[in-house]
Amino acid sequence: MIHHRDAVSKAARAAFATAALAAAAATAAGPTPPDTTPAGTMAHADAAAPVVHGHRLARRWVYVQTNFQVADNVARVNAVLDRAKAAGYNGVVFADVKFGRLDDGSLIPAYFTHLRAVLDHARSLDFTVYPATADFGYSASLLWHDPDLAEGLPVRDAPFRATGGRLVPHEDPPTRLANADFEHVPASGHTFPGWAFQDAPGRATFVDRDERHGGQASLRMTDLGTASPPAGNGRVYQRLAVRPFQVYRLSVWVKTAGFRGGEARALVLAQNPARTLQWNAIPVVDTQDWTRFDVTFNTLTHTEVLVYFGVWGGDRGTIWWDDGLIEPAGLVNLVRRPGAPVRITGDDGATEYDEARDVEPLADPKAGTVPWPGAFDLWHPPPDIRLRAGSRIRDGDVVRLSFYHTALIYGDQVAASLTEPAVFDIVEGQMRGLRRELAAAGVFGGWMFGHDEIRVHGWDEAPRAGGGTPGENLAFNFRTLVDRAHGIDPDAAIATWSDMFDPFHNAAARRDPYYLVNGDWSGSWDGVPADVTVLNWNSQPAVRRDSAAFFAGRGHNQVLAGYYDTPPTGFRDRGWLADLEGVPGITGVMYTQWGSGYGNLEAWARHVWGDAPWTTPTPTSAANAGPTATATAIETPVRPIATAATTPPRRILLPIARRGP
Repeated sequence: MIHHRDAVSKAARAAFATAALAAAAATAAGPTPPDTTPAGTMAHADAAAPVVHGHRLARRWVYVQTNFQVADNVARVNAVLDRAKAAGYNGVVFADVKFGRLDDGSLIPAYFTHLRAVLDHARSLDFTVYPATADFGYSASLLWHDPDLAEGLPVRDAPFRATGGRLVPHEDPPTRLANADFEHVPASGHTFPGWAFQDAPGRATFVDRDERHGGQASLRMTDLGTASPPAGNGRVYQRLAVRPFQVYRLSVWVKTAGFRGGEARALVLAQNPARTLQWNAIPVVDTQDWTRFDVTFNTLTHTEVLVYFGVWGGDRGTIWWDDGLIEPAGLVNLVRRPGAPVRITGDDGATEYDEARDVEPLADPKAGTVPWPGAFDLWHPPPDIRLRAGSRIRDGDVVRLSFYHTALIYGDQVAASLTEPAVFDIVEGQMRGLRRELAAAGVFGGWMFGHDEIRVHGWDEAPRAGGGTPGENLAFNFRTLVDRAHGIDPDAAIATWSDMFDPFHNAAARRDPYYLVNGDWSGSWDGVPADVTVLNWNSQPAVRRDSAAFFAGRGHNQVLAGYYDTPPTGFRDRGWLADLEGVPGITGVMYTQWGSGYGNLEAWARHVWGDAPWTTPTPTSAANAGPTATATAIETPVRPIATAATTPPRRILLPIARRGP
């Protein structure tokens, strides 16, 4: 299966990881596999290593997310490293969002003391260490330095009216949801007028005149798992005519009582092409009083959207909905940079206004600062747009604003621009700081580039590479960063996640849009040199051999990023190695956890290599060789290697398989 990292934000994973480290320190180590690595040497490819299904696993790594600013994490991380060493691991990838801030003066001195204490311990264990950097996709470490480097979605010719010395959003006629306050109730039954569809009226969804946020009624959904089988869905939706490239706020009040199972959403879908425009769930708890939830969405190329309030895959309990609202969002999370300009014109499109003469400088002080620098919230009141004294815009005038704003995915994910020139200087500075700190401790193994699940791209006016496709832009980004890295250390190794460069994963050529990306990521792999190690996490049985063979054919060594919080009864990574028998360059595996911690560190080691023979290769041994340069060298009777043009089955990322009842 593909590992669904999508379901949990990386900020949440980091929090889980910190808590899990505390428990891990008290966990006893399991049986130890044979380890003949000579004392005092790094665990490189010339050391003893297990051979599993023909793959010599010279690199047995563990992925550790932590916060080195917390003193207690030193002992917790070191305890994990001790256990990992005893279980046969020999390397670690460290990830800390603060790695992006080593040289900006924002870290307390103790941070560096804590980091050095862990690095010294890793050296004493002969661990190879890679620090994570270049966080494109989950970009808080970059946006800390400049939130205006976020990818921007375009708003074109949004109407504003001058009123009392300000410009305020103005739609004529206004865009409105019908009966979003659920005040128009049926004479009998439980089907609300104004909504094009409602799941199981009178069985799962009801008119409730007793419990409401305001007015005389609300929409209630009860025991969806039994009342709306088999899916447990409880939804209402309506079609709404919109103008392309406008940004809206969508708001609704929600209450719960004993609610469990499923996911509550204020969902916005579009068609032609089919695209989800709003990716953030409503974070309800099982029992809560009336709470307002706000999001924004951009209509992009569409003239019609489907707006849903509801639950997918519900189980027990009750959830109420009331007082929905849609309105123009104004300048919320405005992005200002060379690739995201602002334009103000008269209603006729002919007159040009500017910030020097007509309006005060446009900015959103809360963009990229809530709850801390580099982070964005889903909604806050938009900033005022104030007219200058002597402005040519008069009270009552309607003007058109074109600008860019950022979008959030799954609550907290914001992507940085791939091609705005300033991002490369920031990442280069981060790489220099990491190399300095790790080299001083004697453990610098190279950099781990964090390109991963980049879900917004290709709409703003940042520089473009080649024909300007997302894949070409990503290839340019990666090549540029490799050049910058080699300028710092020509001999340093580089590793990266697989998904954004894998034609059988997120880099597939595709007809349906990938999140909020304007195009697809195909061709991105052209920017990844053959000497970059690929941390391959495409373990989906149907395509994992194709994926691994694709990278092997391009000359890459690969480390399989497995585990992914699977309990021991569900371990399948040994089977993954078996499926890749005959594919060259599978040089290791990595225990990759996002939330469950390190309790299964030993069990997973036993699963993957516990009964494998350990070998020390001679200099001429084929087991010590990397992959060949072409896919033709992969000889296997299992099945042919698919070409890069093959499109893998797409993942269904939302609990919605259709656009209506």
